[in-house]
Amino acid sequence: MILKRCLLALALSTTVFAHPQQPAAGSPPGPDAGLPTYKPTNSFPWKNMYPVPRAVPQPKPEWMELLKNATIANAPVVKKAPDGSLVNPNPPGQDPYCAWSFTGCKRPDDIFTCQKGHWALTYDDGPTLASPPLYDVLDKMPEKVTFFVIGGQVIQYPEMLQRIYKAGHEIGIHTWSHNLLTSQTTEQIVAELKWTELAIKEVIGVAPRFMRPPYGDMDDRVRGIVKQLGFIPVIWNHDTFDWKINTPGFDASSIEAAARQWAGNASTAAEGGISLQHDQSQQTVDMAIKVLPIIKVCFSSLRNLCET
Repeated sequence: MILKRCLLALALSTTVFAHPQQPAAGSPPGPDAGLPTYKPTNSFPWKNMYPVPRAVPQPKPEWMELLKNATIANAPVVKKAPDGSLVNPNPPGQDPYCAWSFTGCKRPDDIFTCQKGHWALTYDDGPTLASPPLYDVLDKMPEKVTFFVIGGQVIQYPEMLQRIYKAGHEIGIHTWSHNLLTSQTTEQIVAELKWTELAIKEVIGVAPRFMRPPYGDMDDRVRGIVKQLGFIPVIWNHDTFDWKINTPGFDASSIEAAARQWAGNASTAAEGGISLQHDQSQQTVDMAIKVLPIIKVCFSSLRNLCET
């Protein structure tokens, strides 16, 4: 299903942006942790031609030609601290390259909200062994959602990707290895996007239009590469923080409370929403299923991505 872009809010949102600066300490456990062994019903014949799942890939030489004559911002490759967080290269109060991770900065071409009365449900990090129960629930609904998938997961679970695509859901890129893009070289960013695009296209026969940077981490260099490769960046304006489940001090009931608050404010809110959730573990899927009726009942429409 091909959907139009949602209307953009050009001003900075006051919504607290999420967790891009603490991937090492704040990320949920790896996909499929504690889940049964996957038994594929079909093989993925191209699997051995792809990079190792979750490893940072390198591009094919012809992919770099796609950037030839492109105007890409000369933002620096951001360094990481020992804990995996990003080290801001800019003086306090300065953000010359509109870095979401440090200031929440957004550009007009970034999709981060929907028009009033519309809501886009999005799920990141799949497909995984935890995902099918969420698929089962969505199969009973007419509304469609968006899955931002990791390339390394796609080649391991191609049948799952085929299932959600055939059900009418939107498929977007969530990179190959789920690393912070501003910390990667231009070559690595191209590889993260193009390997994932190639895997998705070989599984479902359609190339994706949308991409979501892991942790929302992007700046004008990343944006320029994404645009030149033909993709549209999508972030969010409502985070469930489900990635914090099972971390010390986090109360999972706050996720349901947040969903009820969003629903309660929907009729008077000036804009709609794009909510961030994950189908990467049993805990996040269980929570997604729990809050889905709240959002479904209280918003006028759910979209793969928003329609004008």
